[in-house]
Amino acid sequence: MSWLRAMLKMAGHEAEAESFTDDEVALSNYQRRAPHTSINILRMNQVNAAAGPKSIVDLDLGNGRIEKASGITLYSRNAIRMVKSGKEGLQSALDADIAMQSQI
Repeated sequence: MSWLRAMLKMAGHEAEAESFTDDEVALSNYQRRAPHTSINILRMNQVNAAAGPKSIVDLDLGNGRIEKASGITLYSRNAIRMVKSGKEGLQSALDADIAMQSQI
């Protein structure tokens, strides 16, 4: 989560980077939760957009620390969506997915 605030700033979401609490930033963990294994099939142009040379940027993490990063726009947009959904809504949706999966 230490990179997310820097990603938000780089994507032009300064206000969110400054105003989100640590708990709100941590809601981004819900992006990676699923009750089962998933496979994402991408077109080559999607792969190139996600991993191409133009997508990799120098991300300033502060204190002179610079790291290579990609997906800044996507991660920032998703982080904002997670905060808007709220923990209760995200957990409820995850619980519903898990319950549905257990019926199979």
